[in-house]
Amino acid sequence: MLKFTLFKIPISVHWMFWLLAGFLGGGLRAQSAPDWHKVFVFMLAVFASILVHELGHALTGLKFGAGRAQIQLHGMGGVAQFGSVRLSRKQRILMTMAGPGASILLAIVFFFVAVTMHQGSPFDSYPKFLIAYFVDVMVTINIFWSIINLFPILPLDGGQILRDVLGPEKIKLTCIVSFITLAVLGTLLWMETRSLYNLMIMLFLGSYTWNLYQQIRER
Repeated sequence: MLKFTLFKIPISVHWMFWLLAGFLGGGLRAQSAPDWHKVFVFMLAVFASILVHELGHALTGLKFGAGRAQIQLHGMGGVAQFGSVRLSRKQRILMTMAGPGASILLAIVFFFVAVTMHQGSPFDSYPKFLIAYFVDVMVTINIFWSIINLFPILPLDGGQILRDVLGPEKIKLTCIVSFITLAVLGTLLWMETRSLYNLMIMLFLGSYTWNLYQQIRER
């Protein structure tokens, strides 16, 4: 497990994170050296993107006095964890929104980098091609994942925002909205991509919401 500290925040990266990033980058189809170069560049882009996303959560939480923060990157993405300091509903919403906000800002920055690169000299060398590929991946994944992450599905950021907006007394409604949104989104993604990875993610999200709903019913 890779461990380091950034902005005084302990960060750990599980080996499953690299495995899944390599899978999404085409590792199963890679045969030649250029194919593997693209896989590694994709993995680097995923690492940078999710790290910036979680730093958005962590740094905002620290600003609100959430206590000691730490970040974990794992097979399903990443998570920012804090100490036991309680935040207000408004602070939790802003802290949750800071993650997608950081991702969208990162996408905008790399979009302008991509426009500048494409207006310049052609990619007449292999290193320039890989740099251009990295930039394009940074734009694509930060836009696409930000959109998905903002859907009102638990435990995604959109679901957490909805939970805090409605309040704890309406957590059942949050779960119902999460189920409905997940069913629609999962169906559309499956029809469009036929991706087993997307199906696994949808099943994971559905099991999280179902377990939460069962816990509420048993109270």
